[in-house]
Amino acid sequence: MKLRISIVLKIPGVEPIPFTADEWLETEDALAAAAALSKKHRLDHLTFEDEKGAVWTVKELEKLKEELADEPDEITIFFDGSYDKESGLAGVGYAIYFKQHGERFRIRKNKSIYVDTNNEAEYAGLYEALEELKAIGTSRNSVTIKGDSLVVLNQLKGDWPCYDKVHSRWLDRIENCIESMRISPAYEVIPRKENSEADDLAKKSINQIYIKSRIKIEENIGDGEN
Repeated sequence: MKLRISIVLKIPGVEPIPFTADEWLETEDALAAAAALSKKHRLDHLTFEDEKGAVWTVKELEKLKEELADEPDEITIFFDGSYDKESGLAGVGYAIYFKQHGERFRIRKNKSIYVDTNNEAEYAGLYEALEELKAIGTSRNSVTIKGDSLVVLNQLKGDWPCYDKVHSRWLDRIENCIESMRISPAYEVIPRKENSEADDLAKKSINQIYIKSRIKIEENIGDGEN
């Protein structure tokens, strides 16, 4: 979950000064920043606002942190879909980067399905990635979702209308999955070259080359490339 800090600063002889930070922080960083501010300044008020607008006290956030201690955090999804028009066979692929128990992991998976369009394959790729998040126990956290599909991501953001009935059904499935986990998604359209990992997974599954892996990684998470 990402949060920003809101404080009311007490300065002798001056009216209390309210201040809300612009920068969004991960839960652990937000709590550390709050502790540092409390030691350095006299504060009349300190709370946290999450991406959905909910307000948390330090005690509430510490309790939530304990509840989520075993769950994935700092999650980034890369997804893609590939489609063979002649056969109707589509490949979907995704890579999920996350932190758990202080270590960083990557999940890579792909599969083949039959759909009618390339856009539908893209929707399916994201849906499968979200189902994987659910399977590994994700809840109440922020999730960055990256892909190169303008249609899928702009429709999910609400920037583009959706008139296609098939697309609408996929949107409903994706949004229901998000709501069931109570996660806060942040959608990001990226260039195709930055989505090469998910693209490669999707193309491999069309050729019946299937990948299913979970590994611990040392490098910085979330580059989306092979």
